[in-house]
Amino acid sequence: MKSVQLVNVPRGKADTQVYMQSFCQSWVTNGGDYVSRPQILRKKWFKNMVKGISLTGVHWGNSSDAYLVCSRGQHLLKSCLPFNFKGEIIPMLWDCWPYTWKSLEHDLRLLNVKLCFMTASDVIDRFSKIFPDTKFVHIPEGLDMSDYIPGLPLSERNIDVYEIGRKYPAYHQKLIEAGLDKKCSFIYLNKKPDGKTFIFDTFEKYRNALCNSKITVSFPASVTDAVNTSVETLTMRYWESMLSRCVIVGYCPKELYNLLGYNPVVEADISHAAAQLEEILSNISSYQSLVDRNREVALKNAAWDYRIEFIFKVLEQSGYSVHS
Repeated sequence: MKSVQLVNVPRGKADTQVYMQSFCQSWVTNGGDYVSRPQILRKKWFKNMVKGISLTGVHWGNSSDAYLVCSRGQHLLKSCLPFNFKGEIIPMLWDCWPYTWKSLEHDLRLLNVKLCFMTASDVIDRFSKIFPDTKFVHIPEGLDMSDYIPGLPLSERNIDVYEIGRKYPAYHQKLIEAGLDKKCSFIYLNKKPDGKTFIFDTFEKYRNALCNSKITVSFPASVTDAVNTSVETLTMRYWESMLSRCVIVGYCPKELYNLLGYNPVVEADISHAAAQLEEILSNISSYQSLVDRNREVALKNAAWDYRIEFIFKVLEQSGYSVHS
């Protein structure tokens, strides 16, 4: 039986994106073995190593070792260095958008991946056909429950509308044309006017703004960039809004609906975008029961801990050991 160690991505105080870090923290908390990722200091050497692997292939080390590596789809080969020289690689992948598929297919083949976890079910359907001998397993996006707080009742919050996550310019333009940004407290861009400084430069500041928002606007990439992105998947922004008791306006990914058995999102009226938000804001207290329900449901479904338990079972059933 092969021993699996997670290549740990530790959480730093300055981190504003914590999805991989939260996954790793849950793995460690639940008793999974792990190893630290070494820091590669020389950028030129690092680039040459990646180039060399791409040209010559990968040579395994101890066949009794396996490493679970967290990565975005486009960066798999880079993310698993130098552990690809030590043992088998089991990827845990986020952000496998269509523009990453060519490089991801190359890396999966080069690494001879036999088991792969992905957060997007649409991508699994595609790659299962390309790699019939590889086992792909869907792991819905999750998060660390302790990161989020319920906040004040909706009527007592200071931020009216917060367009979080990926942007939908066409929808946003309708709000601006209607002057909604001048009528209420509004957050759209992640950066200040200088284009360099983040509005929320720590995760804590972001979390506090989220639980002080009445409405969050969320669309999946399949809506915001339908020309280039055919993948519809659940992102952590939906869980974050549910745990923070925000009214979510936008579009509900089928993965979220299938997981919960109901739609927690107020479907956006694209033709009357501003009017819809104004109507919600004028009757915000009537949505309190919806956001309360959404938080309770998210508490039972969003945690990485549930997914880690499932991953452990899949690994053990596949002949791997996750505990020393």
